[in-house]
Amino acid sequence: MHSVMQLKLIGYREWTETLGFRREHVIQQIQAELHKRAWAEYTSIDALPHHMRYDYLLIYSNNVPVKALVDKVKSLQEVSPVPVEYCIGRGGTPLEAYEACGEGDTAGGSAVVGHMDIVNSTRQTERMGSYDVYVVVGDLINKANTICRGLGCLAFYLGGDNIMIFLPDVKTGYLLYDQIYIDVRLGIGIAERPYTAFAKATEALDSMRRDGVVGVRVLR
Repeated sequence: MHSVMQLKLIGYREWTETLGFRREHVIQQIQAELHKRAWAEYTSIDALPHHMRYDYLLIYSNNVPVKALVDKVKSLQEVSPVPVEYCIGRGGTPLEAYEACGEGDTAGGSAVVGHMDIVNSTRQTERMGSYDVYVVVGDLINKANTICRGLGCLAFYLGGDNIMIFLPDVKTGYLLYDQIYIDVRLGIGIAERPYTAFAKATEALDSMRRDGVVGVRVLR
């Protein structure tokens, strides 16, 4: 079983509309602060956060105590301009856990996280330009999410050419990799809690870079 916590900023859109037309610089700074606080707080308890629309955040939370997760909501509330609500879901896949959000528990199986990047993206950026590669990465994250809808995984853009994937299991990582249309590397980490699993995925990815190989590598 997998566990996912969701956070929702209540009345966020209405708050933005009180700021006038020259508001985007304020909104972007608040969103950056929310993102910073979420990553600092939730990784400190070995959970793994990401924003969906900045006013919605998702935290992969396998085996992280519920009380610890809820305590971090209070910290996020300190930088939020509006109240923050939360729910916790459980399911056979991260996607099912997201869709079942309510008052679930977090105890379950291991967290499985993928860290994907594009092969030779630095060389492509030098040749094509940063914006063109940015578009390629955007297409890749859209493709990954389309595939994930059928596999039960969730994919998120981290910046650069990096994509983070919450996976149901290792087999799903291979199925996802086989359907990607460009050369990528996919490191997969497995651990009791999500952030440790992500660190293992990054270690696996870095080892493939050092070895000059393309494909999937799993680290437990």
